Amino acid sequence: MEEEKKEEKVVNTEELKSETSNTVNQVKDTIKNVDFKKDTAETKGFITEMFKNPLGKLKELVDESSGKSFKYAVILLVVWTVAVLLNAIFSRMNLWGYYWYSNLWSIVKSTIAPILSVVVMSIILFVMNKKNKKPLTTVITAVTAAKLPTVIASVVSLLTLIGSGISIITSPFAKLCNIISVVLFFFASKNLLAEEENSKYIKKFVIVEAIFYAVYILLGLLGIYLV
Repeated sequence: MEEEKKEEKVVNTEELKSETSNTVNQVKDTIKNVDFKKDTAETKGFITEMFKNPLGKLKELVDESSGKSFKYAVILLVVWTVAVLLNAIFSRMNLWGYYWYSNLWSIVKSTIAPILSVVVMSIILFVMNKKNKKPLTTVITAVTAAKLPTVIASVVSLLTLIGSGISIITSPFAKLCNIISVVLFFFASKNLLAEEENSKYIKKFVIVEAIFYAVYILLGLLGIYLV
């Protein structure tokens, strides 16, 4: 029995390494072959479909075998990262623009938080999924799609660069978007874990969230706060 468990652990580790390597290569290819005009239009269409039928679109993403939607996930992550980067830089600027430079490491940590959040949650789901194994790229696509409201909130928060008073609107909007993202993630992970029984799925969902927040605490000690 112990040998079987060890063998399963080795297989899972090797599988994760292989999937991670494949995902990194696909990200490189996506960025390398990006067609700004075409891909922007397609990503807008992807976002529109998410607005029209979010649960149906999430199910479609999980069942998709071509992996073509991974490109949209990468673009959304880039947009999210840029929005967070701009917010981080301008929030740390003084009148002459020098203050942000002395906080460069703090800015870097804030900027990588969105990507780390998606990667951590995706790896947790990938490892936990034993019934209906999906490629890591598919998991990342579904998790990123669920985070779409949070991405939008990050972009909208750039309005505070015009005037801090706008935060009266952007702050509650961001909270609402985060709540919607949690709901979407609930259904995205249910599709990924292929668990039909609600009672069993809720237990798995709690485990997923518990692991995520354990990582959240560990990274928080380094000053990196997942979102």
